[in-house]
Amino acid sequence: MATLPRLCRLPNTPPLSYLQHCRTNISLTHRSLRSISTSTAVPEPEPENEAERYISPQVDPKFRYGDVIVINDGKGDRRIIGPLKEGIFRDSNTGRLKHDDIVGMSPLSTIKTHKGAKFTLHWPTLDEYCTKVKRQASIMYPKDATSAVHLLDLFPGAHVLEAGTGNGSMTLYIQRAIQGPGSHLDTVDIRNEHSQQAEENVGRFWRGMYRPGIIFWRSVGGLQKVIKHLRGLETATDNTSESESGAEFDRDGRPLTKLEIKRKKLTEAKEVLPPNPHPVGHQYDAISLDLPDCKSVLLDLMPLLKPDRPMCLYMVNMSQVLELVQWMRKHDDKHSYIVERVLDVDWQEWSVRSAAVRSKVKGRVHVGGFGHVSLLRQAQPSDGETENQESNFTTAADNIPDDAVGWICRPLHMPTGHTGFLVQLRKNSE
Repeated sequence: MATLPRLCRLPNTPPLSYLQHCRTNISLTHRSLRSISTSTAVPEPEPENEAERYISPQVDPKFRYGDVIVINDGKGDRRIIGPLKEGIFRDSNTGRLKHDDIVGMSPLSTIKTHKGAKFTLHWPTLDEYCTKVKRQASIMYPKDATSAVHLLDLFPGAHVLEAGTGNGSMTLYIQRAIQGPGSHLDTVDIRNEHSQQAEENVGRFWRGMYRPGIIFWRSVGGLQKVIKHLRGLETATDNTSESESGAEFDRDGRPLTKLEIKRKKLTEAKEVLPPNPHPVGHQYDAISLDLPDCKSVLLDLMPLLKPDRPMCLYMVNMSQVLELVQWMRKHDDKHSYIVERVLDVDWQEWSVRSAAVRSKVKGRVHVGGFGHVSLLRQAQPSDGETENQESNFTTAADNIPDDAVGWICRPLHMPTGHTGFLVQLRKNSE
Protein backbone atom coordinates (compact mmCIF):
# COMPACT_ATOMS: atom_id res chain seq x y z
CA MET A 1 0.00 0.00 0.00
CA ALA A 2 1.35 3.44 -0.92
CA THR A 3 1.92 5.73 2.03
CA LEU A 4 0.24 9.10 2.21
CA PRO A 5 2.24 12.34 2.34
CA ARG A 6 3.37 13.30 5.83
CA LEU A 7 1.38 16.51 5.79
CA CYS A 8 -1.86 14.56 5.39
CA ARG A 9 -1.11 12.04 8.11
CA LEU A 10 -1.71 12.38 11.81
CA PRO A 11 1.32 12.23 14.08
CA ASN A 12 2.38 8.66 14.89
CA THR A 13 -0.52 7.24 12.83
CA PRO A 14 0.04 4.42 10.34
CA PRO A 15 -1.45 4.86 6.87
CA LEU A 16 -4.22 2.23 7.32
CA SER A 17 -5.30 3.60 10.69
CA TYR A 18 -5.37 7.07 9.21
CA LEU A 19 -7.79 5.98 6.50
CA GLN A 20 -10.03 4.36 9.10
CA HIS A 21 -9.83 7.54 11.19
CA CYS A 22 -10.90 9.71 8.24
CA ARG A 23 -13.72 7.33 7.39
CA THR A 24 -14.98 7.47 10.97
CA ASN A 25 -14.89 11.27 11.06
CA ILE A 26 -16.77 11.52 7.76
CA SER A 27 -19.42 9.08 9.02
CA LEU A 28 -19.84 11.00 12.27
CA THR A 29 -20.09 14.30 10.41
CA HIS A 30 -22.72 12.84 8.04
CA ARG A 31 -24.77 11.53 10.96
CA SER A 32 -24.52 14.86 12.75
CA LEU A 33 -25.73 16.81 9.72
CA ARG A 34 -28.51 14.35 9.16
CA SER A 35 -29.64 14.60 12.79
CA ILE A 36 -29.58 18.39 12.60
CA SER A 37 -31.66 18.47 9.42
CA THR A 38 -34.07 15.92 10.85
CA SER A 39 -34.53 17.79 14.10
CA THR A 40 -35.32 21.07 12.34
CA ALA A 41 -37.99 19.49 10.12
CA VAL A 42 -41.52 19.52 11.53
CA PRO A 43 -43.13 16.09 11.07
CA GLU A 44 -46.59 16.05 9.51
CA PRO A 45 -49.29 14.69 11.78
CA GLU A 46 -50.53 11.32 10.62
CA PRO A 47 -54.15 10.31 10.99
CA GLU A 48 -54.77 7.91 13.81
CA ASN A 49 -57.10 5.58 11.90
CA GLU A 50 -58.54 4.91 8.48
CA ALA A 51 -61.69 6.89 9.22
CA GLU A 52 -59.66 10.11 9.44
CA ARG A 53 -58.01 9.46 6.08
CA TYR A 54 -61.33 9.00 4.30
CA ILE A 55 -63.13 12.15 3.21
CA SER A 56 -66.67 11.53 2.01
CA PRO A 57 -67.82 13.25 -1.20
CA GLN A 58 -70.75 14.53 0.84
CA VAL A 59 -68.32 16.39 3.10
CA ASP A 60 -65.91 17.54 0.39
CA PRO A 61 -67.57 17.16 -3.04
CA LYS A 62 -64.67 18.72 -4.95
CA PHE A 63 -62.91 16.22 -7.16
CA ARG A 64 -59.56 14.86 -6.04
CA TYR A 65 -56.92 12.56 -7.46
CA GLY A 66 -58.18 8.98 -7.39
CA ASP A 67 -61.84 9.86 -7.94
CA VAL A 68 -63.92 8.24 -10.67
CA ILE A 69 -66.31 10.79 -12.18
CA VAL A 70 -68.77 11.25 -15.04
CA ILE A 71 -68.52 13.80 -17.85
CA ASN A 72 -71.67 14.87 -19.70
CA ASP A 73 -71.57 16.48 -23.13
CA GLY A 74 -75.12 17.84 -22.77
CA LYS A 75 -76.45 15.60 -25.54
CA GLY A 76 -77.22 12.56 -23.43
CA ASP A 77 -73.74 11.02 -23.59
CA ARG A 78 -72.43 10.40 -20.09
CA ARG A 79 -69.04 8.74 -19.81
CA ILE A 80 -66.98 7.56 -16.87
CA ILE A 81 -63.37 8.70 -16.61
CA GLY A 82 -60.84 7.99 -13.92
CA PRO A 83 -59.43 7.36 -11.52
CA LEU A 84 -58.04 10.87 -11.84
CA LYS A 85 -54.24 10.86 -11.94
CA GLU A 86 -51.61 13.55 -12.15
CA GLY A 87 -50.39 14.18 -15.68
CA ILE A 88 -52.99 11.92 -17.32
CA PHE A 89 -55.38 13.13 -20.01
CA ARG A 90 -58.27 11.78 -22.08
CA ASP A 91 -58.22 12.18 -25.85
CA SER A 92 -61.31 11.99 -28.05
CA ASN A 93 -62.65 13.53 -31.24
CA THR A 94 -63.86 16.47 -29.16
CA GLY A 95 -60.38 17.28 -27.86
CA ARG A 96 -58.10 16.61 -24.93
CA LEU A 97 -59.33 16.67 -21.34
CA LYS A 98 -56.64 16.83 -18.65
CA HIS A 99 -57.18 15.22 -15.27
CA ASP A 100 -55.19 18.00 -13.60
CA ASP A 101 -57.76 20.54 -14.79
CA ILE A 102 -60.61 18.54 -13.22
CA VAL A 103 -59.02 18.24 -9.78
CA GLY A 104 -60.38 20.92 -7.45
CA MET A 105 -63.58 21.50 -9.43
CA SER A 106 -67.06 20.92 -8.01
CA PRO A 107 -69.94 18.84 -9.43
CA LEU A 108 -71.94 20.60 -12.18
CA SER A 109 -68.85 22.61 -13.14
CA THR A 110 -68.14 23.07 -16.84
CA ILE A 111 -64.80 22.24 -18.39
CA LYS A 112 -63.57 22.73 -21.94
CA THR A 113 -61.25 20.66 -24.10
CA HIS A 114 -58.51 22.29 -26.15
CA LYS A 115 -60.95 22.25 -29.10
CA GLY A 116 -63.61 24.14 -27.17
CA ALA A 117 -66.00 21.22 -26.45
CA LYS A 118 -67.83 21.67 -23.14
CA PHE A 119 -68.52 18.98 -20.55
CA THR A 120 -70.21 19.12 -17.18
CA LEU A 121 -68.74 17.13 -14.30
CA HIS A 122 -70.77 14.81 -12.05
CA TRP A 123 -70.39 12.11 -9.46
CA PRO A 124 -71.56 8.78 -10.94
CA THR A 125 -74.79 7.20 -9.81
CA LEU A 126 -74.61 3.59 -8.68
CA ASP A 127 -76.57 2.43 -11.75
CA GLU A 128 -74.29 4.02 -14.34
CA TYR A 129 -71.15 3.13 -12.40
CA CYS A 130 -72.02 -0.58 -12.36
CA THR A 131 -72.90 -0.64 -16.07
CA LYS A 132 -69.97 1.45 -17.36
CA VAL A 133 -67.06 0.62 -15.08
CA LYS A 134 -64.24 -1.71 -16.14
CA ARG A 135 -65.18 -5.36 -15.72
CA GLN A 136 -64.02 -8.88 -16.50
CA ALA A 137 -67.34 -10.67 -15.98
CA SER A 138 -70.95 -10.24 -17.01
CA ILE A 139 -72.76 -7.65 -14.95
CA MET A 140 -76.06 -7.81 -13.12
CA TYR A 141 -78.07 -4.94 -14.53
CA PRO A 142 -79.68 -2.38 -12.21
CA LYS A 143 -83.19 -3.66 -12.85
CA ASP A 144 -82.17 -7.13 -11.62
CA ALA A 145 -79.91 -5.92 -8.80
CA THR A 146 -82.52 -3.63 -7.26
CA SER A 147 -85.16 -6.36 -7.51
CA ALA A 148 -82.79 -8.88 -5.91
CA VAL A 149 -82.21 -6.49 -2.99
CA HIS A 150 -86.00 -6.31 -2.59
CA LEU A 151 -86.35 -10.11 -2.62
CA LEU A 152 -83.53 -10.51 -0.07
CA ASP A 153 -85.44 -8.30 2.39
CA LEU A 154 -82.27 -6.49 3.45
CA PHE A 155 -81.97 -3.98 6.27
CA PRO A 156 -79.15 -1.89 7.84
CA GLY A 157 -76.86 -4.03 9.98
CA ALA A 158 -77.66 -7.33 8.23
CA HIS A 159 -75.14 -10.11 7.57
CA VAL A 160 -75.21 -11.34 3.97
CA LEU A 161 -73.35 -14.01 2.00
CA GLU A 162 -72.89 -13.49 -1.75
CA ALA A 163 -71.63 -16.28 -4.01
CA GLY A 164 -70.51 -15.10 -7.43
CA THR A 165 -68.86 -11.69 -6.97
CA GLY A 166 -68.44 -11.00 -10.70
CA ASN A 167 -67.49 -7.37 -11.27
CA GLY A 168 -68.87 -6.26 -7.90
CA SER A 169 -72.11 -4.65 -9.07
CA MET A 170 -74.40 -6.78 -6.88
CA THR A 171 -71.88 -6.38 -4.06
CA LEU A 172 -72.35 -2.60 -4.15
CA TYR A 173 -76.15 -2.83 -4.20
CA ILE A 174 -76.19 -5.22 -1.23
CA GLN A 175 -73.71 -3.16 0.77
CA ARG A 176 -75.65 0.05 0.17
CA ALA A 177 -78.78 -1.63 1.56
CA ILE A 178 -77.18 -3.15 4.68
CA GLN A 179 -74.47 -0.62 5.58
CA GLY A 180 -74.83 0.33 9.21
CA PRO A 181 -73.57 -0.59 12.68
CA GLY A 182 -72.70 -4.30 12.76
CA SER A 183 -73.29 -5.00 9.05
CA HIS A 184 -71.13 -7.54 7.25
CA LEU A 185 -70.90 -8.91 3.71
CA ASP A 186 -68.95 -12.01 2.65
CA THR A 187 -68.59 -12.30 -1.12
CA VAL A 188 -67.01 -15.31 -2.81
CA ASP A 189 -65.67 -15.92 -6.31
CA ILE A 190 -63.59 -18.78 -7.68
CA ARG A 191 -61.73 -16.55 -10.16
CA ASN A 192 -59.00 -14.47 -8.58
CA GLU A 193 -58.91 -11.91 -11.39
CA HIS A 194 -62.67 -11.33 -11.16
CA SER A 195 -62.57 -10.91 -7.38
CA GLN A 196 -59.61 -8.52 -7.55
CA GLN A 197 -61.32 -6.41 -10.20
CA ALA A 198 -64.51 -6.35 -8.13
CA GLU A 199 -62.62 -5.25 -5.02
CA GLU A 200 -61.00 -2.47 -7.05
CA ASN A 201 -64.36 -1.34 -8.43
CA VAL A 202 -65.95 -1.27 -4.98
CA GLY A 203 -63.03 0.71 -3.57
CA ARG A 204 -63.24 3.37 -6.29
CA PHE A 205 -66.94 4.14 -6.11
CA TRP A 206 -67.41 7.42 -4.22
CA ARG A 207 -63.94 7.11 -2.65
CA GLY A 208 -64.67 3.67 -1.24
CA MET A 209 -67.80 4.67 0.65
CA TYR A 210 -69.13 1.10 0.69
CA ARG A 211 -65.81 -0.74 1.06
CA PRO A 212 -65.76 -1.15 4.90
CA GLY A 213 -67.46 -4.30 6.13
CA ILE A 214 -66.81 -6.45 3.03
CA ILE A 215 -64.55 -9.51 2.88
CA PHE A 216 -63.63 -10.74 -0.61
CA TRP A 217 -63.05 -14.50 -0.57
CA ARG A 218 -60.96 -15.64 -3.54
CA SER A 219 -61.50 -19.37 -3.31
CA VAL A 220 -60.25 -21.26 -6.34
CA GLY A 221 -61.30 -24.37 -4.45
CA GLY A 222 -64.97 -23.55 -4.90
CA LEU A 223 -67.79 -22.32 -2.74
CA GLN A 224 -67.96 -25.60 -0.81
CA LYS A 225 -64.51 -24.96 0.64
CA VAL A 226 -65.52 -21.50 1.84
CA ILE A 227 -68.72 -22.95 3.34
CA LYS A 228 -66.68 -25.48 5.33
CA HIS A 229 -64.40 -22.71 6.49
CA LEU A 230 -67.32 -20.49 7.58
CA ARG A 231 -68.92 -23.39 9.42
CA GLY A 232 -65.66 -24.15 11.24
CA LEU A 233 -65.20 -27.54 9.57
CA GLU A 234 -61.94 -29.02 8.33
CA THR A 235 -60.87 -27.03 5.27
CA ALA A 236 -58.22 -29.58 4.37
CA THR A 237 -60.86 -32.20 3.60
CA ASP A 238 -61.03 -32.78 -0.14
CA ASN A 239 -63.69 -34.37 -2.32
CA THR A 240 -61.11 -36.59 -4.01
CA SER A 241 -59.36 -39.63 -2.62
CA GLU A 242 -56.09 -41.29 -3.50
CA SER A 243 -55.64 -45.05 -3.75
CA GLU A 244 -52.55 -47.08 -2.82
CA SER A 245 -51.48 -47.14 -6.48
CA GLY A 246 -51.40 -43.33 -6.60
CA ALA A 247 -54.57 -42.89 -8.71
CA GLU A 248 -57.03 -40.22 -7.65
CA PHE A 249 -60.82 -40.43 -7.73
CA ASP A 250 -63.70 -38.00 -7.34
CA ARG A 251 -66.58 -38.37 -4.87
CA ASP A 252 -68.39 -40.76 -7.23
CA GLY A 253 -65.39 -43.08 -7.56
CA ARG A 254 -64.48 -41.98 -11.11
CA PRO A 255 -60.73 -41.80 -11.79
CA LEU A 256 -59.51 -38.28 -12.45
CA THR A 257 -57.87 -37.44 -15.74
CA LYS A 258 -54.37 -35.96 -15.94
CA LEU A 259 -55.83 -32.54 -16.62
CA GLU A 260 -58.14 -32.79 -13.60
CA ILE A 261 -55.26 -33.92 -11.38
CA LYS A 262 -53.11 -31.01 -12.58
CA ARG A 263 -55.96 -28.58 -11.97
CA LYS A 264 -56.53 -30.02 -8.48
CA LYS A 265 -52.88 -29.60 -7.50
CA LEU A 266 -52.84 -26.06 -8.87
CA THR A 267 -55.96 -25.27 -6.88
CA GLU A 268 -54.49 -26.63 -3.66
CA ALA A 269 -51.30 -24.61 -4.19
CA LYS A 270 -53.16 -21.31 -4.68
CA GLU A 271 -55.87 -21.78 -2.07
CA VAL A 272 -55.56 -19.17 0.68
CA LEU A 273 -58.50 -18.46 2.99
CA PRO A 274 -58.49 -15.58 5.50
CA PRO A 275 -59.37 -16.31 9.12
CA ASN A 276 -63.05 -16.85 9.77
CA PRO A 277 -64.36 -13.59 11.29
CA HIS A 278 -67.54 -15.20 12.63
CA PRO A 279 -68.12 -17.35 15.72
CA VAL A 280 -69.07 -20.99 15.44
CA GLY A 281 -72.73 -21.37 14.50
CA HIS A 282 -72.97 -17.95 12.83
CA GLN A 283 -75.89 -17.58 10.40
CA TYR A 284 -76.68 -15.02 7.71
CA ASP A 285 -79.80 -12.92 7.30
CA ALA A 286 -79.81 -13.48 3.51
CA ILE A 287 -77.83 -15.28 0.81
CA SER A 288 -77.43 -14.22 -2.83
CA LEU A 289 -76.34 -16.76 -5.46
CA ASP A 290 -75.18 -16.06 -9.01
CA LEU A 291 -73.70 -19.41 -10.03
CA PRO A 292 -73.92 -21.69 -13.09
CA ASP A 293 -75.26 -24.50 -10.88
CA CYS A 294 -76.93 -23.14 -7.76
CA LYS A 295 -78.57 -26.39 -6.70
CA SER A 296 -75.19 -28.04 -6.05
CA VAL A 297 -74.61 -25.89 -2.94
CA LEU A 298 -78.13 -25.50 -1.55
CA LEU A 299 -77.75 -28.33 0.98
CA ASP A 300 -74.36 -27.03 2.13
CA LEU A 301 -75.73 -23.50 2.59
CA MET A 302 -78.73 -24.52 4.68
CA PRO A 303 -76.93 -24.38 8.09
CA LEU A 304 -75.63 -20.88 7.25
CA LEU A 305 -79.06 -19.30 6.66
CA LYS A 306 -81.30 -18.18 9.50
CA PRO A 307 -84.77 -19.75 9.71
CA ASP A 308 -87.52 -17.99 7.77
CA ARG A 309 -85.00 -15.88 5.88
CA PRO A 310 -84.78 -15.57 2.06
CA MET A 311 -82.25 -16.62 -0.53
CA CYS A 312 -82.18 -15.10 -4.04
CA LEU A 313 -80.86 -17.04 -7.04
CA TYR A 314 -80.02 -15.41 -10.37
CA MET A 315 -80.58 -17.76 -13.34
CA VAL A 316 -80.10 -17.02 -17.01
CA ASN A 317 -82.86 -19.11 -18.57
CA MET A 318 -86.02 -21.00 -17.65
CA SER A 319 -84.32 -24.37 -18.14
CA GLN A 320 -82.19 -23.70 -15.07
CA VAL A 321 -85.25 -22.68 -13.08
CA LEU A 322 -87.08 -25.84 -14.11
CA GLU A 323 -84.09 -28.04 -13.20
CA LEU A 324 -83.96 -26.38 -9.78
CA VAL A 325 -87.65 -26.96 -9.07
CA GLN A 326 -87.42 -30.59 -10.23
CA TRP A 327 -84.34 -31.15 -8.07
CA MET A 328 -86.10 -29.69 -5.03
CA ARG A 329 -89.10 -31.96 -5.59
CA LYS A 330 -86.82 -34.99 -5.88
CA HIS A 331 -84.81 -34.14 -2.73
CA ASP A 332 -87.69 -32.80 -0.70
CA ASP A 333 -86.69 -34.88 2.33
CA LYS A 334 -83.12 -33.45 2.42
CA HIS A 335 -83.79 -29.73 2.38
CA SER A 336 -86.24 -27.25 3.86
CA TYR A 337 -86.56 -24.63 1.12
CA ILE A 338 -89.71 -23.42 -0.54
CA VAL A 339 -89.97 -21.46 -3.80
CA GLU A 340 -91.83 -18.24 -3.14
CA ARG A 341 -91.42 -16.24 -6.34
CA VAL A 342 -89.89 -16.44 -9.81
CA LEU A 343 -89.51 -13.03 -11.48
CA ASP A 344 -88.51 -11.87 -14.92
CA VAL A 345 -87.86 -8.16 -14.43
CA ASP A 346 -88.35 -5.88 -17.42
CA TRP A 347 -88.04 -2.11 -17.52
CA GLN A 348 -89.80 -0.26 -20.31
CA GLU A 349 -88.40 3.23 -20.78
CA TRP A 350 -90.58 5.93 -22.30
CA SER A 351 -89.76 9.03 -24.27
CA VAL A 352 -91.65 12.17 -23.21
CA ARG A 353 -90.57 15.17 -25.27
CA SER A 354 -91.78 18.26 -27.01
CA ALA A 355 -92.03 18.82 -30.73
CA ALA A 356 -93.03 21.66 -33.03
CA VAL A 357 -96.34 21.43 -34.88
CA ARG A 358 -95.33 22.49 -38.39
CA SER A 359 -98.74 23.90 -39.30
CA LYS A 360 -98.60 26.27 -36.29
CA VAL A 361 -94.98 27.37 -36.51
CA LYS A 362 -95.48 29.49 -39.65
CA GLY A 363 -91.79 30.16 -40.11
CA ARG A 364 -91.22 31.66 -36.67
CA VAL A 365 -88.60 29.07 -35.75
CA HIS A 366 -86.43 26.59 -37.52
CA VAL A 367 -88.06 23.17 -37.05
CA GLY A 368 -85.63 20.43 -36.07
CA GLY A 369 -84.17 18.70 -33.03
CA PHE A 370 -85.70 17.65 -29.72
CA GLY A 371 -85.47 18.88 -26.17
CA HIS A 372 -87.18 20.90 -23.48
CA VAL A 373 -89.59 23.73 -24.17
CA SER A 374 -88.46 27.27 -23.33
CA LEU A 375 -89.57 30.78 -24.18
CA LEU A 376 -88.82 32.12 -27.63
CA ARG A 377 -85.40 33.76 -27.64
CA GLN A 378 -82.56 34.50 -30.00
CA ALA A 379 -79.19 32.90 -29.36
CA GLN A 380 -76.61 35.49 -28.40
CA PRO A 381 -73.44 35.60 -30.51
CA SER A 382 -70.43 34.12 -28.81
CA ASP A 383 -66.93 35.50 -28.91
CA GLY A 384 -65.69 35.92 -32.45
CA GLU A 385 -69.11 35.39 -34.09
CA THR A 386 -71.18 37.87 -36.07
CA GLU A 387 -74.91 38.44 -36.34
CA ASN A 388 -75.04 36.69 -39.72
CA GLN A 389 -73.61 33.39 -38.52
CA GLU A 390 -75.68 30.25 -38.07
CA SER A 391 -75.50 30.40 -34.26
CA ASN A 392 -78.33 32.99 -34.26
CA PHE A 393 -80.92 30.58 -35.70
CA THR A 394 -83.41 29.21 -33.20
CA THR A 395 -84.43 25.55 -33.14
CA ALA A 396 -87.49 23.59 -32.12
CA ALA A 397 -85.45 22.03 -29.32
CA ASP A 398 -85.15 25.30 -27.40
CA ASN A 399 -87.51 27.88 -28.88
CA ILE A 400 -90.93 26.41 -29.63
CA PRO A 401 -93.71 28.99 -29.19
CA ASP A 402 -96.31 27.92 -26.64
CA ASP A 403 -99.13 27.79 -29.20
CA ALA A 404 -97.06 25.49 -31.45
CA VAL A 405 -95.94 22.95 -28.86
CA GLY A 406 -96.87 19.31 -29.34
CA TRP A 407 -96.02 16.47 -27.00
CA ILE A 408 -94.90 12.94 -27.90
CA CYS A 409 -95.20 10.16 -25.31
CA ARG A 410 -94.22 6.69 -26.48
CA PRO A 411 -92.04 3.71 -25.47
CA LEU A 412 -88.48 3.71 -26.70
CA HIS A 413 -87.78 1.51 -29.69
CA MET A 414 -84.99 -0.36 -27.85
CA PRO A 415 -86.40 -2.00 -24.69
CA THR A 416 -84.03 -3.49 -22.13
CA GLY A 417 -85.25 -7.01 -22.83
CA HIS A 418 -84.69 -10.22 -20.88
CA THR A 419 -81.50 -10.63 -18.88
CA GLY A 420 -82.32 -13.33 -16.35
CA PHE A 421 -84.73 -14.82 -13.81
CA LEU A 422 -84.75 -14.15 -10.08
CA VAL A 423 -85.82 -17.06 -7.88
CA GLN A 424 -86.68 -16.36 -4.25
CA LEU A 425 -86.32 -19.28 -1.82
CA ARG A 426 -87.11 -19.27 1.87
CA LYS A 427 -85.84 -21.53 4.62
CA ASN A 428 -88.85 -22.93 6.46
CA SER A 429 -87.12 -24.95 9.18
CA GLU A 430 -84.83 -24.45 12.17
